[in-house]
Amino acid sequence: VPGVAQAVAIGGELPEYQVNVNQERLRLYDLTITDVVEAAGGAHSTASGGYLVNVDNFEIPIRQQSRVTGSEDIANSVIKYHEGVAVTIGQVADVRLGPALKRGTASEGGNPAVILSIQKSPGTNTLALTDNLDALFDQIEPTLPAGIVLNRDVVRQSHFIDRAVHNVTKVLGEAILIVLVVLVLFLMNLRTTLITLTAIPISLAVGLLMMDAMKLGLNVMTLGGLTVAIGVLVDDAIIDVENVFRRLKQNRAMVESDRRPFTEVIFDASNEIRPAMVFATVIIVMVFLPLLFLQGLEGRFFQPLALTYMISILASLVVALTVVPAMCRFLLKGKLGGTHEDRDGFLVRVLKRGYEPALRSAIQFRAWVLGAAGLVTAAALLLASTFGTSFLPSFNEGTFTVFLLAPPGTSIVESDRLATEVEKQLVEIDGVRSVSRRTGRAERDEHAEPVSNSEVEVTVDAGRSRVEVRDEIDRILASIPGITTMVGQPIEHRLSHVLSGTPAAVAINVFGEDLSELRRVAKAIEGELQSLPGARDVNASREVMITSLPIRYRHAELAAVGLSPADAAEQVREAIYGEVVDTVNQGVRQYDIVVRLAAADRES
Repeated sequence: VPGVAQAVAIGGELPEYQVNVNQERLRLYDLTITDVVEAAGGAHSTASGGYLVNVDNFEIPIRQQSRVTGSEDIANSVIKYHEGVAVTIGQVADVRLGPALKRGTASEGGNPAVILSIQKSPGTNTLALTDNLDALFDQIEPTLPAGIVLNRDVVRQSHFIDRAVHNVTKVLGEAILIVLVVLVLFLMNLRTTLITLTAIPISLAVGLLMMDAMKLGLNVMTLGGLTVAIGVLVDDAIIDVENVFRRLKQNRAMVESDRRPFTEVIFDASNEIRPAMVFATVIIVMVFLPLLFLQGLEGRFFQPLALTYMISILASLVVALTVVPAMCRFLLKGKLGGTHEDRDGFLVRVLKRGYEPALRSAIQFRAWVLGAAGLVTAAALLLASTFGTSFLPSFNEGTFTVFLLAPPGTSIVESDRLATEVEKQLVEIDGVRSVSRRTGRAERDEHAEPVSNSEVEVTVDAGRSRVEVRDEIDRILASIPGITTMVGQPIEHRLSHVLSGTPAAVAINVFGEDLSELRRVAKAIEGELQSLPGARDVNASREVMITSLPIRYRHAELAAVGLSPADAAEQVREAIYGEVVDTVNQGVRQYDIVVRLAAADRES
């Protein structure tokens, strides 16, 4: 699919041709596992046989049938001759097609699953790519074997984008409604309301065209800039319309001989407030100008927001200077009000009656007014100093990411068991739509993760309270002893990794050369932080000691049997971890040929 940069699958089992060697049989025929490795490597070949130059006037290519087509081809390969009799791989090993050793597993809703993580290429439209993938899955789903269910809605960035677009649309509707009510109440004229409301979509359209010219796409930050800007897009238009409306009413109130031409009144009224309107807009734009000079990650985040806001505000100014006066020229003809069109509206008259005595009192007791204003300002600044700070606010992503960290060294079997129990409890939470889990790492993924770690994606139903679901998740995690847990969100988690190298919102680095002392200090800091109000999911990511099985070679005894330490180490690696001797291509599938000791011998 165009636009897909990477697709990584975790879960299930990768098939391979396994040569599981029996140690007792090796001793019987005086063989080593290295002998079996060499013989298995010779069981499969794709070497060309060349061609015959001229046979009855034809050039004949030679095609050798030396590829492995089944496990019996490997089993029948000869290792050596023992007392004149051929010893084959099948005599010393069990050869079969079986699952490869796993470093990761996955499940969905407590049942085994294969989770496919798809990453898009830079610059690709996420919504368009999601639609293309859905179309592909629509074709694949009917062909799946019975009993296999395809869940496409585990984590989708398109939901987050759709929610952001919905929020912008909602703000736009609210802004239009508020402007409508305010203008009708203050000006008591539907035509002025129509002129002002028209400025919003036109300003947005001009802003979007300018954004497209500057190669700014729609993302969370640019949508945020549009959301913030919508509230002030109508400011310039309101100022211009209100002044034109007021001057036209004053002109209509004059005797007919003193009245000025209609177009001239609109022109002068617009020019009257134009300097103040332009200066006010420029000042607002200059406030956001420093954000354009941010570097690094901060610049990548806030430059699009600042640019979008500035472009939208400047677009609204252009509309107020050009479109609004023209619309006034066509729509404000004739009567501008009811019987008493020369008077202010009812609400304006009421406000003026209240404002006049308030203004007189403020001027009379100006010292007290200024002093009170200063105290309120100081109190506000003091209160602001107590607020918490963060690089970005917490997004409503619709999905929680739960991290389960078992003690280092925990086997994948035990990690899978622990995580499955947690997963089954999370599925029962009211308001949770789906729960999927990844433990360890995918076999062909560059993201290194120990088998003791699990990552659970908890998707919340639309409309459900995130706070209530989070409280239930915390309650379940608190009841599980022996594992460390953290809760975040997919995008939030990745941002934290970028900022601090950890999935936490706050990271503390401890430096030193003594590893034991570093572990002690980290443990002490962890204990202190856990008692702080507001702190949660405190975890010291310190270097830990894990249980290992050391092997020390006795050089004299190795020399007695003609082995070097490197030879012995190689045999141990082949016996325990295994050796991939070749890869077999069968159609579109690939199978590794792996030689190792049988499972019972490896664990003894």
